[in-house]
Amino acid sequence: MADTEGNYIFALEIDGIEIAQFLECSGLKSTTDIFELKEGGMNGRVHTLLGQSSWDNLIIRYSVTGDVSLPKSRDEILHDEFGRGSRRNGSIVIKNNQMEVVRRYNFVDAWPVSWEGPSLSSSSAELAVEMVELAHHGIYVS
Repeated sequence: MADTEGNYIFALEIDGIEIAQFLECSGLKSTTDIFELKEGGMNGRVHTLLGQSSWDNLIIRYSVTGDVSLPKSRDEILHDEFGRGSRRNGSIVIKNNQMEVVRRYNFVDAWPVSWEGPSLSSSSAELAVEMVELAHHGIYVS
């Protein structure tokens, strides 16, 4: 059995390029609908059948850096410049303290559904944190 590790570093890669290390990610989830079939004469059980599967959107919170590729890709949608080549493949990468990849969640055909800029206050010492929500066509783990 593999040992669990602590103090992870989380990175976002788009098209093979690391564009951000982030603080938080949610939405690594898939679900499959089920259909119940009640068969006449079979009073002791109900058949369950597979339906369609879907993925939750990824929500990533990251500190502001000089890279503006995520807000810029959202701007493409807002300015009706979102074209066929605008969907991107990427990865949520978990690294240990030695910067070795522990796990990689690869997503396909992603595009930014929403973006939220940081809350700014001159009296605060907190990081400036942005949020992007990505819709996609699935995740595979490597």
